[in-house]
Amino acid sequence: MKSKSFLFTLLLALLFGLAGSGIILPALAAETQPVKIFVDGRQVDPGEAAPFIKNDRVMVPLRVISEGLGLKVDWDAENYRVLISSSSSANLSSLPADGKGQFVQIYFDGREIKPDDVSPLIVNDRTMVPLRSTFEGMGMKVDWDDTNYQVIVMTPQARPVDSSITPVTPVNDPPAPLADGSPQPAAVNNDYEISIMGDSSATPEQLKALLQENNPLAPDLVELYLQMGREYGVRGDIAFCQAAKETGWWKFGGLALPEQNNYCGLSVTGKAATATEDLRGANPQKVRFIEGKHGAFFDSPANGVEAHIQHLYAYATAAPLPAGKELLDPRFILVNRGCAPRWIDLGGKWATPGFDRNKYSGFAEAFAAEDTYGHSILANYYWKALPPATI
Repeated sequence: MKSKSFLFTLLLALLFGLAGSGIILPALAAETQPVKIFVDGRQVDPGEAAPFIKNDRVMVPLRVISEGLGLKVDWDAENYRVLISSSSSANLSSLPADGKGQFVQIYFDGREIKPDDVSPLIVNDRTMVPLRSTFEGMGMKVDWDDTNYQVIVMTPQARPVDSSITPVTPVNDPPAPLADGSPQPAAVNNDYEISIMGDSSATPEQLKALLQENNPLAPDLVELYLQMGREYGVRGDIAFCQAAKETGWWKFGGLALPEQNNYCGLSVTGKAATATEDLRGANPQKVRFIEGKHGAFFDSPANGVEAHIQHLYAYATAAPLPAGKELLDPRFILVNRGCAPRWIDLGGKWATPGFDRNKYSGFAEAFAAEDTYGHSILANYYWKALPPATI
């Protein structure tokens, strides 16, 4: 009985505490949902250092979120302060050695971060800090999703792509039919070792000509794909070709509808939405679910294209989103980041099983025959946009 009373009191404190800190909650959220923390698009597990309320401020574990942002965190026990740096070369030698004080001090790249009226404190050997004032003081972006009860912390600067990522060996998957009935890849000796990350090679004119040939009434999204691809370092030309495959050259005909601006089947699982789906940190003003419909709805073609590019980015690299970008892909955090650096690695991951069960006994056999979902994007779509001399 005491535990239930304590839980009810804590939930009430969370409701009024977040409201007092400039984060407004829906009326019943505190009674039904725990707070979730997303850092650069990934959900962070605070472990034993769960967020709590102190003087109307949300207190969160400093190390967990900072390391989630890719920052280096050290504890200076002698001077009772936390030293955070954005690189291993940050100069901390100029910091004053003022001895152990009454309150924990926080330094970010040699600059003291002074939170608001609630001072950092130690709880169970964890430094807890007021969320918004601390991380905004470090130059991070802090948002609140009042629909899904989520705190979102984003770094303003993208860090380098993880070059240590290696291709994942394909594994056998249970058989299932291909969704789009794509023809077998042409029997030509082309290079399938094309990375998802990189500069586009196909020109706008080449892609538009291919689009015109297959569906003259399709929306012209070529420039959007090339532009968004450049902004994320993703091959926008091949992403456009993947969208052509997923939508049947924008004729659709499957579960997704043209008005969804969903060009890659995001959240189209075969089960109709309830409109209560978790957006997992994606901007609720730009993406939503509608009861009885299949997959995510985006408020504009540009945001639908960007969500597609973000999903490819999640598969291709473990790096944070580029500077100034907000999360639009509701499945971004579900991806095993960096698991598919090449287009041919998408089979069995993006598309399951990613091969024709009527032709092959398993994914490995189809992969050896260069006849999987990823191979098809290149052979049946992308290479058809290029003149023979460039293949």
